[in-house]
Amino acid sequence: MLIPLNRHYLKAMLCVAAKEDVRYYLEGVCFVGGEGKLLAYSTDGHQMLRWIVCEDYQGSDFEYILDRFSIKRAIKSKYHVHLNIETAELVCAKDEDFLVFKGLIDGKYPDAKKVIARYVADTKTEKDPCVLVNGRYLENLGKISRIIGKSNAIKEPPVRLYSSKATDGYTNIFTLGGVSNLIYIVASLRNCNETYSEDYAVTMDAEARDAAIVKARINNGFSVECGTSRHSHKAATSYANSKSRVFTILTYDDDNFMDADGEIWQYVCPTQVIKQKDVADVKTK
Repeated sequence: MLIPLNRHYLKAMLCVAAKEDVRYYLEGVCFVGGEGKLLAYSTDGHQMLRWIVCEDYQGSDFEYILDRFSIKRAIKSKYHVHLNIETAELVCAKDEDFLVFKGLIDGKYPDAKKVIARYVADTKTEKDPCVLVNGRYLENLGKISRIIGKSNAIKEPPVRLYSSKATDGYTNIFTLGGVSNLIYIVASLRNCNETYSEDYAVTMDAEARDAAIVKARINNGFSVECGTSRHSHKAATSYANSKSRVFTILTYDDDNFMDADGEIWQYVCPTQVIKQKDVADVKTK
């Protein structure tokens, strides 16, 4: 089985993977298949990236660590990159030409799933303020940290998100560890209200993501075509994909969704936005 891999995402994963580390197993990307998903992790012990490669994985469970050198060669080929599940090889193809890169690392990768699970449990009970910052500013903050560090005989002062307050949008104050005479202030981007995509990147909770999407569309004045179920989100997703039980959702409360016929549903999976919502279309039962 060949799983397509996005070259840009692979390159990003290498930004976090360790380099010349005694923990040699961190000098690559760990691919894990199971429970209907294929995930990739990279870490140097201080920072971590998790990539949801695909959400419809149907193969056998596996865990492979591929070294950074084989991944870099695959990226540089500029061919379409695939992971061969059976052989743990990277297969790069273009037209009738193909290349194969081997780089399997024999080692035990840290239990990244367990580390992330602790954070996910916290975010479900108490979510941090919605902060969305231009990545260019964070890059600039790193540059400032290195410059100020030279003046204070600190190689790289750690950066702290000191405060994030809702003052005409969120204003974020960053401080530098050990530096008492400098702060960095940056405003959050204004379009930071809808976070269901990022929420899913953290929690991988499809039910919560789909409910949030439907609610957001309704709040913006749209009705939403959805697969629906009173039993499970998995069933609603199946109905949405097959379009065998699809209804137009017009409104919702804390626990349920109501369609244009006044029927109540507990689980929804959106297919597409249909039209501007017309509340008069709702039939009372």
